[in-house]
Amino acid sequence: MAAVMQFGLKINFFDPLKEFKLKMKEVEYSVYQKLITVIMSVAMGCEYMKDINEKLAPEVLAANMFGMDRIPDQSQINGLLTRMDSDSIKQLKDIHHKTFIENSSSILSTHTVVVDIDQSGLIANGKTYELADKGYFAKKKNQRVYQLTAAFTGEASETITMKLDSGNTHCTEHYDELLHDVLSKYQEQLRNGNLILRTDSGFGSMDNIEKLTNIPKLKFITK
Repeated sequence: MAAVMQFGLKINFFDPLKEFKLKMKEVEYSVYQKLITVIMSVAMGCEYMKDINEKLAPEVLAANMFGMDRIPDQSQINGLLTRMDSDSIKQLKDIHHKTFIENSSSILSTHTVVVDIDQSGLIANGKTYELADKGYFAKKKNQRVYQLTAAFTGEASETITMKLDSGNTHCTEHYDELLHDVLSKYQEQLRNGNLILRTDSGFGSMDNIEKLTNIPKLKFITK
């Protein structure tokens, strides 16, 4: 963990998070330090908030790198996430875009870049999972789920953008936004005719097909 976080500091990967604005009291930890803890929890494979207390507690060296004597506990991070709102999501999205542009290998490619837009159902049957609902996933019938829709490049293993919705949200709900996020990152490939967009049949309405055909030099495949 310490080596991973040190590398992130070396390339200034975490710098955009220092400007993140969130209305909450900063008593022992800053918002920046709590966001860093969330990143650490993902890197350590924490599946639940309670895992932070167990898996991250020993990472004192990593905590010291960010001016912390120890890792914030579960309640501190729960408080951070509870305070998040639509403006927080916009800030995180802007940070992701900036970080992607500065560090992505696929946007530097002079060859064809293939971007897939796909969706998956994430089972969430527990009573505490807010907004989970029964969805339209054939292999997950009668299950309460979240719907994860993502645009990614398989060859470079990079996630371009994603949306998390309740299970009964139609897959095309955020199609325009997903498309915009993809095109804004691959402008050079689009100009050179080196961008291919692949989607499954759920995104293949006539309206969506027409939108794609009206984008000059874009190549696309809809199953």
